[in-house]
Amino acid sequence: MIFLTSIVALFCSFCQGSHTRKGMDGVGKNGSCTMSVGRQAMTIDPATAQTIVDNLKDVIEYNINFFDTEGTMVASTDASRIGSFHDAARQAAVDCQTVAVDRRHPYQGARDGVNVPVVLNDAVVAVIGITGPVNKVGALGGIIERMTELMLCASMEQIARFNRRIMTTNLVNLLTLEHKDDELMNALALALDLNLSGPRLALVGRAPGIRLERLNQDRLYERLCQTCLSFGVPLFAVSPRDFRIYAPRMGDAELDEFVTALRKALGQAVGSKVVLGAGMIQANPGQYWHSYRQACVAARWAGFTADDQRYRYEQMGAGLLITSLSTEQCRAFVEQVFAGLAPDRVDRFESVFSAYTRHNGSITHAAQELFIHKNTMQNRLDALARETGYNPRRLSDYPILATAFELRKYLAYKDIPDESAELSGNTETPGQFGG
Repeated sequence: MIFLTSIVALFCSFCQGSHTRKGMDGVGKNGSCTMSVGRQAMTIDPATAQTIVDNLKDVIEYNINFFDTEGTMVASTDASRIGSFHDAARQAAVDCQTVAVDRRHPYQGARDGVNVPVVLNDAVVAVIGITGPVNKVGALGGIIERMTELMLCASMEQIARFNRRIMTTNLVNLLTLEHKDDELMNALALALDLNLSGPRLALVGRAPGIRLERLNQDRLYERLCQTCLSFGVPLFAVSPRDFRIYAPRMGDAELDEFVTALRKALGQAVGSKVVLGAGMIQANPGQYWHSYRQACVAARWAGFTADDQRYRYEQMGAGLLITSLSTEQCRAFVEQVFAGLAPDRVDRFESVFSAYTRHNGSITHAAQELFIHKNTMQNRLDALARETGYNPRRLSDYPILATAFELRKYLAYKDIPDESAELSGNTETPGQFGG
C-alpha cells in the first residue's frame, strides 16, 4: 500500500513541475527518443526521459533505464550506461513484449532485469527497464510501464498546451498588424480551430514603467489564460510590453466585468497596477488592427489619467485630441507657452493653476487649499500671466494654459518605458512567443 501511494505521489509531482521544454519544436536531437502521436511528431529529449527515471527511482530501489525503440539508452539512474546499446530493449520494442534478462537469457549490452515496451496510441514509443534480479523486479515491470505511459501522456499534454500558446500568440500578433499574411493567419486559425469571422474589439493591458518580458512569463500567461477563458475569450497573448486580447462583442455590463477581472488578475500577477484600454468594435479580421491601435491609445490615456472607469477609446474626451499630437508638436506647444521658464518655476505655477481650476476660479478657496493668503494667490496668478503672457483669469487665455500644463504632464508620462511607440506611429511586427 505504501509503495502504491508513493507511485501516485511521484506521478502527481511529475505532472505539476518536472516537465521540461527542451525539444518541444518536434525536431529530434542527439540522444533523443522520437515518437509519433496521431499525426504529430513528438520528441522526448534526454532531460524529460531522465526526469521520468529519476521519479521512478525515488520509490523503487533498483536502477531504472529509458531506451529508444532502437535499443539505445537515452536516460538512466546509472549515468555510466547512458548512450550504450541494449539488445534486450530493442527486442522488447520489436516484439512489443516484456523481455527478461538473466544468465539463461543473455543479451548484448544488457544486465539482469526486465525491459518493458511503452505503448501509446497502439505504437511502441520507448522501452523502460529495471536492473536487478528477475525474480524481484519482474513484478514491478507492469507498474513502471503504466506510470511511464501516464507521465509521457502528461508531458504530451503539456507540450500540446505550449504549442497552442505559441500559435495563439502568433495569431494575436498578426491581428494587430495593418498589413499581414492572410494565408498564415487563416492557417493558424484553422490549426487552433478558431472561427475568426465576426466583430471583435481589442483590449490592451499595460503596467506603466514595467517591462513584462522581465517577469515570469508563465505566471503572467496563466493568469491571463484563466481570466479570458472564464469569459469565453480564446484570443489572448502576452507580449514583451503589453497584454493583448481580442474579445467578441459584449454588452457594456459584461465588458466592464471582464475588464475588472482582467485588471485584478493581471495586477496580482505583475505585482503592480495594470491599466487597460479598449478599442472600438471592428467587423472582421482585416480591420481588427484598428481596434488594437485604439486600445493602445486608450490604455495609455487611462494610465495617464488614473481613471479606471473611462478605459474605452470612445470615452477619452480631450484625450482623443492630446494623444493625436506627435511628441514634437506637444513639446513645441509647451515650450512656446513656458519659454524661458525653469522647470521648477513651471512646477510652482502648475500647483497654483491646478488649485485655481479645481475651485472654478475661486481665489479664496484655492488659497485655502494651498494654505496661503488670498492676496498671495492673486500675486502668483499675476506672476503666471506676466511671465507666460497668458492670463488664467482671461477666458481666451485659460484654455491655452490648461492645455500647456496637461501636455507637459503627458510628455513626462510618456517617458515611462514602453509608453511611446504608438504615439509616434510605430507598428510592431509579430514575434514568436519566447517562453
